[in-house]
Amino acid sequence: MSWAQAEEFLPATVGDTALMSANELRVELSRAEAQGLLPVAMPAPGPGSRGRLALDLEAAIEDALMRRGACPPGIGAAASLEDSLSDQLYRSRLIEMRGLVVGVPSLAGTVGLGGALDPEDSAVLRWWIGVARERPVRLLIDRENSTLMVYGPPRSLDSFLSEPARLSLAGVPEPSPALSPEVASSAQTMELSEPPPAVIEHDGVLSFQAPAEETPEPEPEFSGILIDAKIEVVADRPSSIGELAEAVLETLSASTPVPADVTERPPVALEEEPAAEPAVAEPAVAEPAAAEPAAAEPAVAEPAVAEAAPPAPAPAAEPAVEQPTLDVPPLFPRAREEWPGWVRDLEATRGPRPLAVIERTFVTSYVPLLGAVREGIADSAAERALGIWSQNFANSYREAFDALKVRGKRPAMVLDAPDIALRTARLHGARTVQLLLLDGLRFDLGLRVEQRVRALMGHKAALAERLLLWSALPSTTEVQLELIGRGAPGLSELTSVVESEVPVARGRGASTPRRVKAGHRDLFKLDLIEARLSEPGLPEPERLDLLADEVSTAVADFLGKQPARSLVLAFGDHGFRLDAREQGTTAAVSGGASPEEVLVPAFAWLVGGLH
Repeated sequence: MSWAQAEEFLPATVGDTALMSANELRVELSRAEAQGLLPVAMPAPGPGSRGRLALDLEAAIEDALMRRGACPPGIGAAASLEDSLSDQLYRSRLIEMRGLVVGVPSLAGTVGLGGALDPEDSAVLRWWIGVARERPVRLLIDRENSTLMVYGPPRSLDSFLSEPARLSLAGVPEPSPALSPEVASSAQTMELSEPPPAVIEHDGVLSFQAPAEETPEPEPEFSGILIDAKIEVVADRPSSIGELAEAVLETLSASTPVPADVTERPPVALEEEPAAEPAVAEPAVAEPAAAEPAAAEPAVAEPAVAEAAPPAPAPAAEPAVEQPTLDVPPLFPRAREEWPGWVRDLEATRGPRPLAVIERTFVTSYVPLLGAVREGIADSAAERALGIWSQNFANSYREAFDALKVRGKRPAMVLDAPDIALRTARLHGARTVQLLLLDGLRFDLGLRVEQRVRALMGHKAALAERLLLWSALPSTTEVQLELIGRGAPGLSELTSVVESEVPVARGRGASTPRRVKAGHRDLFKLDLIEARLSEPGLPEPERLDLLADEVSTAVADFLGKQPARSLVLAFGDHGFRLDAREQGTTAAVSGGASPEEVLVPAFAWLVGGLH
């Protein structure tokens, strides 16, 4: 008996596609059997299931059939998705089931860095959404998938060549693809942090001027296009799963009534691809290869051996250092009004999320809320939200780091600092490149240092690029220097034990960047933060402000000694945590997986010869 003959025994039914919450999905699956439909619950896939959506769905249906005593698959059933589904529908009819109800859970565990499904998984999902219109299959998709991106079918090269111009739906030329997506995403995320105010000079005195508020441009919208009763999307740009499902529902509503259990989903704001950022291959040396000879590196006095330096006393607070008086505004001046919104953002960003979403949440919500709690502005609800988000971040990063070490896809990391510096130098025509590692530069401390360096340098230096980098685990200086020396290939061979120990200069030597060797690379290392935080001190806000004054002076002095057209990448290797005590804070703790210890800033300064 053929499948076509078998379909004549029962009245034909047509399924549909519906978006619903996880609870609603479970309820609908429990009701399916009473309606004469076979319920199929697919387990939530993880990173190991990327590219295997077709196999996972088929396995879930076969498992449901086997539990009800259905016969095994027929010969040739696995030749294609169409043949496999026809065989499964035939066997479900033999056990008196009129069709299938397939529940698709959250697929966030299988997405890549850009928040998009694998192209193979995208093709499978588009096929299932389309077949639900024609066969007795009801597809229930978890609403969490509505913002995931789905790639469309590929197009031939001649179809692109015949087009006069490639325009987006907004009528403007499409941005060129990023050569280094992870670096482009990092730079885009850093721009979401509070922009530092402009520095103006009046009567020889530097002061800050609040920047004018910019009205963000609306992001162009994108929706699926339904042609000839089949799902079609732009080939080189993914669309969201919610849009694909809605396109099917809109077509069904034109001919048949929409089922009562299908609710209308609110519009989804899609994210644009990050701006173009060129990337470079692993260089042989730290200086950029250019036709013009590089200027000699500035002579930096090498301090005495760290072990021979006289031990610094253990003060209750940092030593008083005379600093220039700067009228520095707070990092987040509207924290008192906005901190409840930051709490809601943290609570909404739970569960598996793309790395870009985690980075944006850290920059725009976690760091400002952390400062509000430390300054006594926010209440215990904010502190509780910070603790939960921080713990979830740490657990997820520990679990994912082993897989990240062997995958080609990863975020911009501290070990990429030399490549980032060379790429930025070539873009801005710099003649020399210097790497300045600020040992222990935490993200919020880095923003404070950036404010002050801008004021101290004035027109003598320009900020060429701002980046957010991830520290490898364990987040210690020894591990980061080891990876900077070995490059990206060393990440897959990294172990938690690094035998080399990096000494930390104390006293006056901590304020002078000293030259260190990381593999075949030379870089300068400033130990000021690590040295000052090795002892207990003042409460956290005051302590960070005083430390930022001292670090910015040392960085500005280093920048001032560089020759014209030099690019200096000042970056952190790891962050730290400060625990409160009765009269201040404890010594800094580092090496863990908390967001304060893992996510660090990097600033590319272009020195001299500027207009």
